Amino acid sequence: MSKKISRRSFLKGAAAGAATLAAAGMMNATVFADGEAEAVEVPATEANAEGHRDGKYMTKAMGHEDYVYVSTSIFDGVITDCKVVSHKETIGIGNYACARIPKAIVANQSVNVPNLRGCSTTSMAIKVAVMQAIQLAGYELTDFFGAVAEEDVNAEETLDVDVVVVGAGTAGLVAAAKLLDLGKKVLVVEKRGIPGGSMAMTYSGVAAIGAPTLSNYDVDGKSTQPYNLDIDAWIALLNGMIKPEMDHYEGKMPFERVAYAKLGEAAEWFKSIGIGFMTLGSFEGEVTYGTTMYLAPGCYMGGAGYAMMALAQRIEKHPEGEIKYMTKMTELIQDESGKVTGIKAVGVKSNDEENGYKLTVNAKAVLLSSGGFARNADMIAEYYPDYVGKFFNCCSASTGDGIQAGLAAGSAMECIGQYLPGYLSSSTYFELAFIHYSTPGIMVNKSGDSVGNIMSGNHEKMAKCKLDPANGDEFWYVFDENSAPSTKNYLDYGFNTYEAMYNRGEVLHYDTVEAAAEELNLPGLAAAIEANNAAALAGTKDEFGRGNCPYIDVFQGINLIKVDPTFYLTSAGLCADDAGHVLKAPMYEGGEAISGLYGAGDVLGSIEEKDGKQYGMGFDCGMGFGYAVAETIAAEI
Repeated sequence: MSKKISRRSFLKGAAAGAATLAAAGMMNATVFADGEAEAVEVPATEANAEGHRDGKYMTKAMGHEDYVYVSTSIFDGVITDCKVVSHKETIGIGNYACARIPKAIVANQSVNVPNLRGCSTTSMAIKVAVMQAIQLAGYELTDFFGAVAEEDVNAEETLDVDVVVVGAGTAGLVAAAKLLDLGKKVLVVEKRGIPGGSMAMTYSGVAAIGAPTLSNYDVDGKSTQPYNLDIDAWIALLNGMIKPEMDHYEGKMPFERVAYAKLGEAAEWFKSIGIGFMTLGSFEGEVTYGTTMYLAPGCYMGGAGYAMMALAQRIEKHPEGEIKYMTKMTELIQDESGKVTGIKAVGVKSNDEENGYKLTVNAKAVLLSSGGFARNADMIAEYYPDYVGKFFNCCSASTGDGIQAGLAAGSAMECIGQYLPGYLSSSTYFELAFIHYSTPGIMVNKSGDSVGNIMSGNHEKMAKCKLDPANGDEFWYVFDENSAPSTKNYLDYGFNTYEAMYNRGEVLHYDTVEAAAEELNLPGLAAAIEANNAAALAGTKDEFGRGNCPYIDVFQGINLIKVDPTFYLTSAGLCADDAGHVLKAPMYEGGEAISGLYGAGDVLGSIEEKDGKQYGMGFDCGMGFGYAVAETIAAEI
């Protein structure tokens, strides 16, 4: 007869395995703790003499987004098959680990395979699930924990191309793919094992100003806002957001004008090369998107991730294109006149150690698109001293390599000193950037007092909450049971990402407000809810200027999630002009161009801040500016 293995009995044995792996430095305890096994049916066959129960096991572990389900087959002491059968990991990040890590485990007969650089959390979750299967089958973890060494390459190579692109993020991939279409030979150098930078992590709305798709959709002249159809109207709209103390161009916004003038064309180009968008429109009883073009299948349904993977594949398939992964630029090559003529790079292992591979690339142009420096503590201390010690919930590759190379080549930094935007994350740094839309509620601080209007200027508000010592650096998001369904499946933007908060156990439910306030030591909680509800019932703005306040019904109790306003990027970057040439000084100071060197994306900092507007739509600017810079390079080399 088959029998059940309970959570309690399994976890008692699994704890020892977790300790073994933690001691070996392979994983952290938090991931394993989230990997609690469900009761699993053991095959009907009795254990053999060694106590092994061979068979196929379905186990799960908590990944970055939610549970990752893994099927593992073990027979005669051999892992014969391993595959991820279901997951909700970020498209364009976690799916790579879901494809590669199980194959590596089977090939090496070890759960000690290196994490895939760029998606370590998913890599570890898969390995935890396989560990569960090993123990359920009665085997020792140590039998499947052999060291798996990454090979040393010890080779040198020199390549000649038209353009070398450093960094396979939004701007780099768009520019590289477009340059190939324009007839150039292109090499992309990427230090991680996967492409994408921050692209797959972002909101996938594209303000495709003037795109024929939008014009055709606007058949009645009422379907689309006028500023979506005309670049001058769009710039006039953005002009109202300029901060005078940041403006060096008398309101002309030259950088954003270039980016958005090309964004509509770039969107149509996307469609022509097989990258799709969601159907436009708002339909009865269905997802409500408005008239912004969203990459398919949707805003937070992997749209940007699918587009990113399509761009990477297009480059890799092109006879004149190539992406070298796990390859890190070490320096720019300059001739005696200071012209940039290529790069030097090295191959790296998953732990960032060099593997002996040395690459020299001779190129007519170098495009830096390697991102910002939010994960570089030394650069944060130098350029953003107020943010030292703050956690940045961002792409792990944001270490400022390209910026440092540009500075060494003679460039300088601009847009230093502005506040950095933030968004809400859970206590385990699960991104909750849109929870103020999906989950009507309020946010309170360590005392239970409302932090104010979290709807208007949310990213700026989150940053200020984090930096204000009066909040005690402790925050809770408060909502009722009426908000639970939309938290789990938010129809307006079509995503179910936040359902994982329930699976993670991060949604705390209390039968009464008083019980929550007492247990969590939030003395002001009741008053904060009452003040919000009074404004909601009156139909007026609250004391912080928030309108349409959500009524929080405490009849069925109250829900709270411990949250943390986290920063996610740096907006300072290399000096550049509006054509993408990297300069020795800001454009408004007449900075001289460094011949042969171009930039796009966060390596230049915020395109918006160069124009005097606070950062807000980096994905749009990265995509549009990357497309424009590709055309500039193609015309100049």
